[in-house]
Amino acid sequence: MSDGLGSSLPPPPGRNQSKASSARHVAFSETSASSAPSKAHDQAIHFVPDLDDERPKRFHPGCYACCAWGCLFFFAFILLALIVGFIFVAIFHSFLPEIHIRRFNATAINFAQANKDLGVKGKVDFLVEFFNKNEKTEIRYGAFKITASSAHVQLGKTEFPEFRQGQKNTKSLNGTINVKLSGVDKEDADQLKTDIKNREVTLNLAMTGSVSFPIGGVWFKSIPIISNCDAKQKEVDFGNKAKCDYRIIAIK
Repeated sequence: MSDGLGSSLPPPPGRNQSKASSARHVAFSETSASSAPSKAHDQAIHFVPDLDDERPKRFHPGCYACCAWGCLFFFAFILLALIVGFIFVAIFHSFLPEIHIRRFNATAINFAQANKDLGVKGKVDFLVEFFNKNEKTEIRYGAFKITASSAHVQLGKTEFPEFRQGQKNTKSLNGTINVKLSGVDKEDADQLKTDIKNREVTLNLAMTGSVSFPIGGVWFKSIPIISNCDAKQKEVDFGNKAKCDYRIIAIK
């Protein structure tokens, strides 16, 4: 009886379920393993990577040629502009006059002590020459303002009025500086006094004015210039002219 009951009862549920789950797990694993190679095989067959995106981009040789020619033309243009500029400046400076100090005299300067201040009075006479070396060009001068100094002592100011100068011509202008100073530094005054006594005075003239002249029929008007002159007494006494250097401030 016990055998009959034992044979009719169903098996324990845990054992059968574990077998079924294990069977299902094995079947899933086998299916996954078997399907993976087929998918990889299909991708290997049908998928072709785009190698164009991975390769570095390269310029066409024509781009290099265009850049090279562009740079060449640019540097050629800059070089040509510099050459033309230098030629123009050389031609321009050839029309400018030469300026010299022909003579000067500073012996009429006196020194006096008054109320602890050292005073300087007198005058300085000088002669300036403007030489127009051009054979076919007239030069017109604006008013020149002149400042004179010597041995670090500012002697005073004067000016030349407007004038004209013909071709291949020398124009001489006399100038006088009226000196009336007070509170002059003693060392500078002593140095100036010694230079006057030994005729070793160096006269410094700073002249600011303007010139106008035509180039190729075109008038360049009121070109501002500043001229600096250093004339030594002994040199001009022997007939040597002191040449003045000048520069163009701006071109109008």
